[in-house]
Amino acid sequence: MIAYKKRQNRRLWLAGAILVFLFFGSGAEAVEAQEAGFPYPLSRFKLRNGLEVIVCEDSSVPLISVVVTYAVGSINDPENKAGLAFMMQHLMFQGSQNVGPMQHLMYIQNAGGELNASTTFDKTFFYETVPSNQLSLVLWLESDRMNSLEINEAKIARIKELMLANEQQRSLQEPYARYFFLMDQILYPDFSYGHSPLGTVDNLNSITVDDVLAFYRRYYVPNNAVLCISGDIKAQKARELISKYFETIPRGAEPPSYPQPDFSDVYSSRDQTIVDPLVSTPALEFGLRLEEPLSEERPALRLFEYLLINGKSSRLYKLLVSRERVALYLSGNLEDRRSFMSLKLFLLANNQIMIDRSKKLIVDELNKFKLELVSDRELVRAKNKYRFDFLSQLTTTNLDRSLALSEFYLRWGQLPDINYELAAVNKITPYSILSLSRKYLQEGKYCFVTILPR
Repeated sequence: MIAYKKRQNRRLWLAGAILVFLFFGSGAEAVEAQEAGFPYPLSRFKLRNGLEVIVCEDSSVPLISVVVTYAVGSINDPENKAGLAFMMQHLMFQGSQNVGPMQHLMYIQNAGGELNASTTFDKTFFYETVPSNQLSLVLWLESDRMNSLEINEAKIARIKELMLANEQQRSLQEPYARYFFLMDQILYPDFSYGHSPLGTVDNLNSITVDDVLAFYRRYYVPNNAVLCISGDIKAQKARELISKYFETIPRGAEPPSYPQPDFSDVYSSRDQTIVDPLVSTPALEFGLRLEEPLSEERPALRLFEYLLINGKSSRLYKLLVSRERVALYLSGNLEDRRSFMSLKLFLLANNQIMIDRSKKLIVDELNKFKLELVSDRELVRAKNKYRFDFLSQLTTTNLDRSLALSEFYLRWGQLPDINYELAAVNKITPYSILSLSRKYLQEGKYCFVTILPR
């Protein structure tokens, strides 16, 4: 293993130092960094085939992270072929023209590195962290599977079997997971937006070689991807290597635009109770879809998460776990799904009585949120948490930074302007929160799913 604990501490110190600069001001060096808007040298360029490239220079540790992000996710699954995007993620490790099945993994591990991949609603990430002298290896591996992935019936059958086995195991080990997808279907009653990214047995079995090839050729092309490198590398050297490995990959056809959802159909009741013999503890899910918020509203809506559900100082955690003690565990987040956002919460309780009390308390607290101004102290605390989380993803590890930069660029078509982002949050007042809570926290749209053991 590569020893870099001390340098990691330096990174965490840097994140804290940037916060101090932003909150309190500092000398000339801090002002210069603040004006630059980003704490590390950052560059962006585009290859002739349309591949967008971001390079972030950070020589604090002799490591480098590479993230290749494709603008494709479960939203692009064809109807009745749910799970195809996730299947494609697995197939990208099954060999290309010059790399055998699973050899990508072997190459990276033998070089002392780590790798992984993930598929979200609208993006698929492939990422590696290696010693900086192994950058050429990573670029060769990524370019080879972007250009010449080898797909056949046997590989697809093997991945189908793996996905079905994993899903069966997940249903036993994580029995609540399936209900997260059920809440998505309730909040987004449209196939593209609401179906499970894992697919069903029938969906997976219906996927053919032609389906996979068409999906790969449509979405896994350089003009539908962002390559982000962060670590011990100079931008000019990175540009030379990237051009060497990726410039000759042909540009693909322009990928289709994202499908427009149709939420006119109601999938199911907004208040369901399900008895499941696999769960051991009663649980409650809450969800609320926020309808196409304006871009200028999003920073304030982000603070909803911190004010209501994120952390032990949030309103619902203090109410349900600390004060009333009706919940044993609580977590939640504000999810961004293209033009929509959704507020989600999950909790565990001792019995159905506590679940029913929790539902009432959640509704009462959200109604209170719409009637009273949050205190200045509460809002400052939420802003500080937001700032810390926002800066941490850009200043702690090369991998976190590469993932954050890639996601931000694909979402907004530009690199993050730290000063602008934090200034937008700083402008938010208690009146901003009150106004948006009255607009979006509509009780008639609250969704609950109660899960009870048999």
